[in-house]
Parts: sequence; C-alpha cells; structure tokens
Amino acid sequence: MMSENKTFIVKGQCTALMLLLVTCHVQADTIFQTGAYQKEGWQAEKEITAAKEIEKIDVIGKQPPNLLRKAFYRHEDNFFDLYNELVDENQFRMDCEMRLRHLQSKVKYRACIPRYVGIENAKELKDAALRNGRIEAKSFLSGVPDSAGLRLTYAKKEKEMAKKMADLINSNPELAKRYTQYVEAKTKFENVKNR
Repeated sequence: MMSENKTFIVKGQCTALMLLLVTCHVQADTIFQTGAYQKEGWQAEKEITAAKEIEKIDVIGKQPPNLLRKAFYRHEDNFFDLYNELVDENQFRMDCEMRLRHLQSKVKYRACIPRYVGIENAKELKDAALRNGRIEAKSFLSGVPDSAGLRLTYAKKEKEMAKKMADLINSNPELAKRYTQYVEAKTKFENVKNR
C-alpha cells in the first residue's frame, strides 16, 4: 500500500505520468519496482521543480504609432483639462486643437497653444493698425506686427506660465499624476515617431 505522506519519483519520467497514476489509484509498488525511491512530499516537490527547469518566454510587443498618438492626445487633454480648471488667469489656459498646416492644404496637425498668444497677437495687430493712423479692417490687414516685441512678450509670459504650472503640479496630486501620465505617453509616442 502507498503511504499518504509519501511521493514516488521515477528518474526520467514526467510528472504528468505521476499525476495520472495517482489519480487512477494505481498501486505504486507494482509499477515502480526498479529505479524508484521514496521521499517526503516537500522534498519531492523541491526536486521536481529543480529537475524540471521552467522555460520563460518574454513576448515583447510594439504598439502601432497611431495608438500611441491617440493615447498621447488623450493624456494631454486630461492634463490640460484639469490644469485649465485650476489656473486662475485666463491668459495661461491652454487650448489644444487640430489646425491646418497651410491654408491651401488639408493636412492637419495638433497644437496646444496658451491663450496669451492670441491675446498678444490681437493687441499687436491693433497697435500696428494704430501706427498706420486709423483703425479699420484695411489697416488691420496692412499693419505689420512687431515680431521682435511679440517674441519678448511670449518669452516673459512663457516663464510666468511655467512657474504657475509647476506650482499647480506641486500642490495638486491629481494634476501631478496626470502630468506624469502625459509625459510618459508623450515620450513613448515621440520615441516611435522618431524611428
């Protein structure tokens, strides 16, 4: 008779055979007469796992760039939606949208632009029209904006906005979490895009 706390192991045989024999209630003494030996249960399991090396296969998949781009846009929208709710000044809110690359083209690209860009552009066009001497539609179209002045204004506003954004990220854990997800998604997408 087979003892309940003993396990039988046969060298060179697979463990499935052992399981089959045990589940079919076969007399172990009649089958394992040569080359068999008895071990305690925990020692037998240890030897089985040591003898039978488990092969590990790592499957590395790549996501298509369009899925990474969609994930990046989704995380970007999530981050800027919460950021826009938290920021107290309208000029520092961000608007993300698809824009035409050229007026004659149907090719679009995504742009996230702070609102101060539109505000400052409108001010500069108004100032350019005033430099022409009058404010009318024709003057707005013929006015030449001061590009250097706009660049200086953008640089100043960009520093202010970066400080506000950093303060909000550091003070709001949910915004910090969304920012981390946004940066990770952006990095994954750019790595695939630049290959």
